Amino acid sequence: MATIGADYPTRDWIAAGWRIKVAFSDGVTRRIDLLAGRHFPTTPVRTALVDHPETMTWPHVESDGILCLLPNMAEWDPDDPSTVAMGLLHRSIILIEELLEGGIVERDFREEFVTYWGYRVHSQGQSLFSLLAPTPSSRRVRVWRGKGLEVVGEDHEFLAAWVHHRFGDKTPVKTEAAAYLWLDTPPLPADYPETAVDLYRMAERVGDDARTILEEVASNEPDEVLVLFGAIGRGGAALIGVKVPNPKRRKSRPRAPDEPLSVGFRPHHTPQSLLLGRYFGALPVIRTQVQRADADWIHGRGQDSRTLRLLGETVVIIGCGSVGAPVACALAQAGVGRIVLVDPEILGWPNVGRHPLGATDVGRNKAEALAERLRTDYPHLTIEHRPCGLHQLIAQDGDLLAAADLIVAATGNWVAESALNRWHVAQGRARPILYGWTEPHACAGHAVAIGAEDGCLQCHIGRTGAPELTVIEWPEGGGATIEEPACGAHYQPYGPVELTYVTAMVTDAAMDCLLDPPKHSFSRVFVASARRIAAFDAQLTKTWRAAFGELGEGIRTVDRPWPSASCAACGPGRLDEAA
Repeated sequence: MATIGADYPTRDWIAAGWRIKVAFSDGVTRRIDLLAGRHFPTTPVRTALVDHPETMTWPHVESDGILCLLPNMAEWDPDDPSTVAMGLLHRSIILIEELLEGGIVERDFREEFVTYWGYRVHSQGQSLFSLLAPTPSSRRVRVWRGKGLEVVGEDHEFLAAWVHHRFGDKTPVKTEAAAYLWLDTPPLPADYPETAVDLYRMAERVGDDARTILEEVASNEPDEVLVLFGAIGRGGAALIGVKVPNPKRRKSRPRAPDEPLSVGFRPHHTPQSLLLGRYFGALPVIRTQVQRADADWIHGRGQDSRTLRLLGETVVIIGCGSVGAPVACALAQAGVGRIVLVDPEILGWPNVGRHPLGATDVGRNKAEALAERLRTDYPHLTIEHRPCGLHQLIAQDGDLLAAADLIVAATGNWVAESALNRWHVAQGRARPILYGWTEPHACAGHAVAIGAEDGCLQCHIGRTGAPELTVIEWPEGGGATIEEPACGAHYQPYGPVELTYVTAMVTDAAMDCLLDPPKHSFSRVFVASARRIAAFDAQLTKTWRAAFGELGEGIRTVDRPWPSASCAACGPGRLDEAA
């Protein structure tokens, strides 16, 4: 084993190994190592081709011969390590036979080009972020260089918005031109540019447009020309990068001060051929990886068909408390392009236990603080706030409500929500409104979506705000709320874990409303487990049991219609409250 271990000096995980000779179809006998790590058998063995060709000749063969066989999510049986080892050895032999035949060599180098580019990079690209959608065609883009950070975007305005969302409005934003070149075919290792002139020739092979873009970027004599290449590999589009440092310092005079590329000519009057010849010469380039930070990648790694739709949607969330705030966070994570948060209240210490915001935001307006947090976390989205109540919003910003693709009302205030409901009816209900609330201790939760054709919120809620259907019945004399030692100060001491089920259900209903706006109003109800309900000496109401029966094991979610009842708000004799 000492001999085998010495063959892999960079693999400090190797604990044991076995060397096997295998005769292949080309008549050559090659050695394959089975290598067990220190955590074997809870980690599978690795295999290595001892007699391997030069690095980057074959895909799936690393520089020391280690073979890449298992994906990162592969499963294996740690209780039968010998069978696992024999299976991997068999797969290794099949891979080597396929490599000898040659059919998979070029295909896999191209389809997994990001991996093989990564083997030859000079920079891992941890601080190079791309906001570009990696699609055809080649174009000039912009790059912002902050402290230890480079961010590439389509234009200055988009980059400035991203930077200000991420780092604050006072952050200076100066951008420079960069090149984005689209490759119809990913490069092979032999095509990876070593020098600036190699990069220039690579752009020429891409086409006249690509070469022109590269020349335009270099003509400003930047300290560094940044080029991102996009291409389609296995699983979708990806990016790789090349940096060309400005060759200001002459190699023959290493201690001379920097000299511009235009030396010998007035600034910006150097003949282009001479300028380009100086820039794209024999000096080495910096090959780098690129971290994708575009919306399509963040919200589904480029594979979620909903992303493009959601990025174009506007959601207004009224009420940023323990229900509305988690819903806002989830919709931002899902990729809703514009979210407007509305709440007149400040965050207090009692709110912190079941609110996404914490101690650092106590004393601040909930909508403002949450908007700031979400802008920082998702700088590619537009997050706004309105520190006001619903009545004021209807009176002063009714156009925002009318244009929103969805309004989510989570105020827990019947006075406010009944006014919103009447406004919705008066406006003709072109777009849905979703109302969400919890029953005491979050043992049940409700989401009511008011669609375009029938039903309104008040159709199944009494004039004082009591719903026709409640799920939980509390013991006589209390249990639902506790009173603070203050006049009229009631509360429910439940935490965020119980509430998560309700907010997830409300968010799920919101996604349904965005992706397939309902014509008919509906209600979605969450019910906690029988164990949790029984812990409060509570029980299901007769109305619920008559409609849906007793609870089984676990939690339950039920969808039910919310038909029109020709109520005082939407019936023939209603009093319109158009704002």
